[in-house]
Amino acid sequence: MTAPAETPAWARHRRFAEVVDPLLGLVDAAGEPVPDEMQGSRRQEAWDRRRQQTLLAIAGHARQALAGRVGAGEPSPMWLDRFLASAADAHDPALQAVYGRMLATETLRPGTVSLAALELLRMMDAADLARFGRFAQFAIGNFVIRLKEGFYEKYGIEAEDLLQFEEYRLLRPGGSNIKQFPSQIEDRFQTHLLLADRVLRVSAAEPDRKLVLPCHRLTAAGADIAEAMALPVVNDYITQIVDLIEKRGYTVAHARIVERGDRNTVARHSRFSDIVSFERLRSARRRR
Repeated sequence: MTAPAETPAWARHRRFAEVVDPLLGLVDAAGEPVPDEMQGSRRQEAWDRRRQQTLLAIAGHARQALAGRVGAGEPSPMWLDRFLASAADAHDPALQAVYGRMLATETLRPGTVSLAALELLRMMDAADLARFGRFAQFAIGNFVIRLKEGFYEKYGIEAEDLLQFEEYRLLRPGGSNIKQFPSQIEDRFQTHLLLADRVLRVSAAEPDRKLVLPCHRLTAAGADIAEAMALPVVNDYITQIVDLIEKRGYTVAHARIVERGDRNTVARHSRFSDIVSFERLRSARRRR
């Protein structure tokens, strides 16, 4: 006699039971039902074991990020409590890596990673993190320079994504923000833009100039998460920035960051070398 075909509803129930029943302590490792009086303790044991494995993985990422560096203090008990509550359920490897770098940063510089960042990251899944990462790779501290239309679309960033980042409180509302940079020295204009592993030095002869750039502003929590993602610099982005700044009468040089002092300062960097935009190179060749 042929067994009746499995209905779609029963198939969904079976798949659900196969995944959920072990997590809830309803069946043991062999798939046998667990007595009712033991289900609660089995569920708690399985839950605690899974969270412990997650925290151990995050600690491994933190040790790798620290790489022998020693901080000047230690995270506050409140921060650690919030961190453990937020990180223990981050079972995706990509989220674990971000939590690990956050822990390393807070260990080196207590008070750097906000509690809001921990709370926001707790509400994100791997897909949310990947979507934000496509935008965060362009972060210069707490802002992303607004470039010509179509540039960010090449990297999979749509207008709807920006609205979602605002709803998630990763991005400040409104896309028409500006960022103003006064000179950091007196005899001429000079300021620096810090990317993930590169510093751009923007210069002009006039000391009273102020560099004003259109930008998307990250929230403090968004900037914390973007920094913890440790994304590589996009060279095309630097090219576009140089072109934008040169058209305003500035020159740009760059250096690689060897060691940061903190998120806003550089302790060591390579020698600066000038960057020339493609447009400027073409103009120079035409004049020859």
